[in-house]
Amino acid sequence: MLVVVSLGFTVKAYAAYKTNYVDFSFTIKPKQQNTYTGTRYRQTTNRERAWMVRLRSSGEGWMTYTRFWLEKSNGENVSKGFNAQSGGATLYNSAYSSASKQNVRLTAENNNYNSASYPCYGTWDEETAYIISSSGGLLNRP
Repeated sequence: MLVVVSLGFTVKAYAAYKTNYVDFSFTIKPKQQNTYTGTRYRQTTNRERAWMVRLRSSGEGWMTYTRFWLEKSNGENVSKGFNAQSGGATLYNSAYSSASKQNVRLTAENNNYNSASYPCYGTWDEETAYIISSSGGLLNRP
């Protein structure tokens, strides 16, 4: 009986750290103006708990890049930005400690400073089941 209760607690404790793959769809604005999703609550206090983005498609073209990062709704960046490739792999990144127990949103901009505007869509998650290791790899440790 004690083992069953313990297992039930473990499942509940780790349930928040599953990867949710939340869809996003928005238009990237010209001249690196920010575009963003609605907010989601990042409950972890572990800054190495990865967030993720996958750019499935971009109106700019196949295999082109768009820059993504996390920020609070007041515009404060709470992670480093990185370029995701349209049709490319799922990318994982750590967040700053200022993202702990905060509502955050996925923010994006054109990686080139020009007058282009284009639609894009993909998936993201504010916190995943993965930890970023000191070597930059992913560890699956809830």
